[in-house]
Amino acid sequence: MAGTGPGVGPVRARRNLRWVAAGVLAVCLGGLGAALLYGNLSNAQTVITVKRTVYRDQVITAADLGVTSAVPAAGVETVPSGRIDDAVGRTALYDLAEGSLLSPRAYGEAAVEVGSARLGLRLAAGRIPSAPMPPGTRVLLVPVGRDGGDPPEGASVTGRIATVASTLPDGASIVDVTIAGQEVERVARLAANDQLVLVRLAGEG
Repeated sequence: MAGTGPGVGPVRARRNLRWVAAGVLAVCLGGLGAALLYGNLSNAQTVITVKRTVYRDQVITAADLGVTSAVPAAGVETVPSGRIDDAVGRTALYDLAEGSLLSPRAYGEAAVEVGSARLGLRLAAGRIPSAPMPPGTRVLLVPVGRDGGDPPEGASVTGRIATVASTLPDGASIVDVTIAGQEVERVARLAANDQLVLVRLAGEG
């Protein structure tokens, strides 16, 4: 009968040994993978992440931040999720990219250099460039006359964008700028009288 001849038994035995060896290897690899997965999960931390880009000098809001579970790489500083209230309302010290993990060094108190001042401007449509201007962009604040009249006395004032401009429903824009401290009062009055045009200067350095 088939299968009873000499040598059939040893061939089957060798095949069985190969299957057994393959099974043992699969079990070992599965166990190693499970161990690595368990190790990663056990080292995971619940940390704060940046949900949308926040530019330098902008105030961080609750909508800018989220919470995620992550295993930070060695040397990467993170902020525990329980400290999210500490970050909200603080100022971004450098640009925070969307999707990145928040660093404790990324936020703090707003820094205004000695001799400088920061003020918010409301500029009508057409009096500020429509293209986005990131914080640090060099600008010129130009005094203009009202209703085509003569411009007010005083030279134009150079400054830098402090926050990204936001657009109001009526088309006007709100933007914070940093200028020399001695010019802040005059610029504030010009802005209140709707007598300013903001011009973007070449370069951002």
